[in-house]
Amino acid sequence: MRNRLFLVLVLLAGCATAPKSMENIPLVWLPERHPTASVGAASEAFLKTKIKVVQMSDSRQNPKQIGENREQTPARPVTTSDDVAAFVTDHFKALISGAGLTVVDSGESVILKGDVQQFFVTETEQYVGDVRLRITATDTAGKTLWDGSAAGTSTRTGRSYRADNYYQSLSDALSEATTHLVDDPAFQAAVTRK
Repeated sequence: MRNRLFLVLVLLAGCATAPKSMENIPLVWLPERHPTASVGAASEAFLKTKIKVVQMSDSRQNPKQIGENREQTPARPVTTSDDVAAFVTDHFKALISGAGLTVVDSGESVILKGDVQQFFVTETEQYVGDVRLRITATDTAGKTLWDGSAAGTSTRTGRSYRADNYYQSLSDALSEATTHLVDDPAFQAAVTRK
């Protein structure tokens, strides 16, 4: 009888620690697989181009939702009260700077503008992160030099409905999207040509 009571208490304690809701959680930068972006075989001219990144916009239909657990019906949403566009802008800037690009606040020759089109994790048996950005590079007069998408994904396993798994999935997907952008030869050529 004592062993059964202990087992019941352990099970109840486990249930008590499982989150019932992950709504309005803060955004946390928690990369696992892709701590920094890379530029591969970029030219020195590309790396020395002075780039200013302006605050991105967010055109997602539901700007607060960043994920969904679909293991149950109805699905459990994951939302944030933080500004996703500001979070993405800050980490995008840090990633391209960490990759070796020259990021400046003034004196730029190229301006990068972005729009967050997808920033989401779908959880079923795995966590699948999906980040898509629309990036436009212009010169200081506003002439478009390059316009295109930067997309990244990440897949991971982990305990169900846990914030750290959502954070890692989003961080890794954003890192991959940034790497795809800075590794794109057409982007590199357009930004260097000015």
